[in-house]
Amino acid sequence: MSLLHQLQHQSQQQRHRRRSLSLLLAATFALPFAIQAEDKKPDGAQVPSIAELFDDDHVLMFYPSAPGAQFRLGKRNPNSTRGFVIEKKTKATAGKDGALEYWNLPSHSLSYASGGEGWSSRLHIYASGGQQKFNWKNQRGFLSHPAELKNQEMTIFMRVHQILDPARAQISLKIRGGAHSDKNPDAASCVMLTLSPEGHGSVTRFGKELRHPRYDYVTLKPEFTAALQENVWIGMKLISWNDPQDTQRVIHRLYLDTDPFDLSTGLPKNNWRLFSEYIDVEGKRTGQYSKLVNWGGWETTFRTDGFHDVDFAYPSVREIVVPQ
Repeated sequence: MSLLHQLQHQSQQQRHRRRSLSLLLAATFALPFAIQAEDKKPDGAQVPSIAELFDDDHVLMFYPSAPGAQFRLGKRNPNSTRGFVIEKKTKATAGKDGALEYWNLPSHSLSYASGGEGWSSRLHIYASGGQQKFNWKNQRGFLSHPAELKNQEMTIFMRVHQILDPARAQISLKIRGGAHSDKNPDAASCVMLTLSPEGHGSVTRFGKELRHPRYDYVTLKPEFTAALQENVWIGMKLISWNDPQDTQRVIHRLYLDTDPFDLSTGLPKNNWRLFSEYIDVEGKRTGQYSKLVNWGGWETTFRTDGFHDVDFAYPSVREIVVPQ
């Protein structure tokens, strides 16, 4: 059952009580406050709040925004919007599907730093601006300055076309990191959650790339059956936060909406469901790394590999109030 349907099935009395509390807290802290879910996961981590909050693109926000960095493309042109960079300066072109307005981006050919040839596209967000100063070895809780994205909610809707490289075909949502460079490999400093087509071997994974291009991947168990499909829209939302109950843990969750748009209106349906989760723990080895990634990141990336081109809509990322 989707998160939105869960909310609809709550009793009217419960909804009224929680809404009243959220309004009281909003007035107190001058912030919109999400309605918090009461259930707990077996590991003690809180189930995400089901927020009666929507951004200006009508995308459901699970958690309220916190002071700090944020970016939302909205109706702006991705080719010329400050803080949004398309790698290789590949030009995105506007498209329309019913009432939905989106952008199409062709992949570029490349030689992978890890070896081999392929096709890729990368959308980078620099929500806090500035320049990267630190890496995973000498970070100060951030890579550039304290306002960088740490506890965050990032969202994008994508539709991939024509698989060119089945072995590499995936979308990666990369956070908390920096620049990827052969000259300064430690600057990468990032983690990610991925989504792939069926037959890839791992439909969803957690990844850690502290030193470019040396990746650790951990295969995750999907909570329901879904995968990337050619020519089919999918909504992806990555939520990551430092556990306030345990400073040695960071929680990462990937949510999907497998039928995300009402094409008659162009608006998101917001039928989000938890798809996969990884809890990163200090000292827990993922392969070559055991370092907990709990800092703020300078660069946020939506990356595709192995496709001819991709459509995208409503990319965003913002600092959130940490779940308690």
